[in-house]
Amino acid sequence: MGGIPVKKKLWNKDFILLLQGNAVSTIGDLMYSVAIGYWVYQQTGSSALMGIMSSISMFVTMFLSPICGSIADKCNRKWLMVGIDAFQGVMMLGVGILAWQNALSVPIVLIAAFLASFGSVFYSPAVSTLVLDIIPREELVRGQSVQSGISSLINLMGSGFSGAMVAFLGVPLIVVLNGLSNLYSALTECFIHVPRTLQQGQQVTVPGILRDMKTAILTVFSDGCLKRFVRCALIANLLAAGPMMLMLPFCMEKGFTVDMYGYLMAISTAGSLVSVLILGIVKLSPKARFRVMAVSFVSSMLFFTIAYFSSGFIPLSVMYFLGCMTNGAGNAVFNASMMLALPEENRSAIMGFIQSACCGGTALSALLYGLLGDVMPMYIVFAAGNTLSLLPMMYLCFNKQTKAFITEHGE
Repeated sequence: MGGIPVKKKLWNKDFILLLQGNAVSTIGDLMYSVAIGYWVYQQTGSSALMGIMSSISMFVTMFLSPICGSIADKCNRKWLMVGIDAFQGVMMLGVGILAWQNALSVPIVLIAAFLASFGSVFYSPAVSTLVLDIIPREELVRGQSVQSGISSLINLMGSGFSGAMVAFLGVPLIVVLNGLSNLYSALTECFIHVPRTLQQGQQVTVPGILRDMKTAILTVFSDGCLKRFVRCALIANLLAAGPMMLMLPFCMEKGFTVDMYGYLMAISTAGSLVSVLILGIVKLSPKARFRVMAVSFVSSMLFFTIAYFSSGFIPLSVMYFLGCMTNGAGNAVFNASMMLALPEENRSAIMGFIQSACCGGTALSALLYGLLGDVMPMYIVFAAGNTLSLLPMMYLCFNKQTKAFITEHGE
């Protein structure tokens, strides 16, 4: 029935090429996000504008993910990835040149954020489904953990020095380096063997996209656990995701420096790295994976709430580390089970719909918390939202259908 061949080993040429290309672009994206966020905040001093900038990519993802996921199923994923990386590389070089000439403005930064988000909303489903096709299915948790671990390790090493790098290299050079990293990623992706999808080559039409979207919605809402996950993720992200998007102005309000913000981001990345390394090494039984997921999701909300109330940098860092570690473990377990549960023929479209719902809550959260942060102490609204997010997380995790879903798709 046209099944896609699966590689026999986890560490094959295609997986390694994908990892190292993404690693280089991740370094560039990391430095760019810190540099441009610091530039915008220095120019405006507004947490609301920071929230708008952070929410742009989320709103683009929310509205376009179902459509782009359907299109990605029908496209040649290799050249889709190459084209997007190349476009973003050229765009970043242009932004860097403007910054060098002191001609960069906030509207240009916002337009660049929109265009980059537009490319990423096509890129993300292509890469996500490709990982499943180039490694053995039984190695999916390890493969995703390795991929996340490398990204986390890069963020760990880079975030701690990001503030210093902004001061030493300057915003223009960092933006240019980000453009070059995207171009390098595009070049290496040319040598990846990308298996055909079942829909590849089919004509992209409006009725076809609408049909795929309808199938994706019916697939999600016909599964009790996926339906519950979408609802809970939307509410939880609305209540808890915004603070994580606005940590720079939060740190500034606390009286911390940009260097300390960089250290906090490194610490949070270390937490995520620890979780994926453990899951990449230790093979858990399906029942144990469910317990890990449930306890991790709920405890992460508690750790984040305590972190926002912390007045000192050290207790804040410890709680944030624990929150990121447990949140990363919960997401890794659920995402692996979800990937295995989705039907192959329109996996990207279904993932696009789920991602759309999750990002909708995150986008609204960043915008809402940015506005509230201009009129209220940020730690109060951050802690209140995180406390309320415990309710949907407990509803999702301590449910018999969720347990059955994780255990059924645990191998």
